[in-house]
Amino acid sequence: MDIIIYVVTLTTVTTYIIIGGEEMIFFRKGENNMEMLMERKLNIRDTKKHYSELNNAVLNGLEIVTFKGINKNVKNDEEVSHIKTPYVDFLMGFLKFNPITESGEELGGFTISLNEIDMYGEGSTIESAKEDLMNTICEYVSIYLNQIDLFGKVESISKQVYMLKLIRCDGNKDKIMKEIGL
Repeated sequence: MDIIIYVVTLTTVTTYIIIGGEEMIFFRKGENNMEMLMERKLNIRDTKKHYSELNNAVLNGLEIVTFKGINKNVKNDEEVSHIKTPYVDFLMGFLKFNPITESGEELGGFTISLNEIDMYGEGSTIESAKEDLMNTICEYVSIYLNQIDLFGKVESISKQVYMLKLIRCDGNKDKIMKEIGL
């Protein structure tokens, strides 16, 4: 049974939520914060103002959305989700690269393509094609990060998410190789 308990003192209202027997403290600064949390969408100003409380809510498993403007009901307003990193890790696990290896005399060796991010590597051997692909990916990730504002506007959502998966490897070539399935 889920229980919500409000403990009121002269200076604070602390909200305890007990879910499935686990106690989680969400807010200590007042009942209005609980109403704001239940809406889960805040503008940037309120997110900054209540960041510690919101971060605690996220760490307890809630998603909080920050929107750019002042009206959460505007259709084209940009939004950012604040979610627990293990949740992102879990979701990223479903995102798989499908490397395609081609060989042939007309190609002069081997080509490994990643259609998800429109990249390929070539070489006279499979290993040299892998190395070429790794160099291409690392160079592109560097350019991508330096011009993220541009790429965020022109690349498809799909490509942006695949790029995020590679960026999360922090330049570690072994991790990248594992992520791309090589």
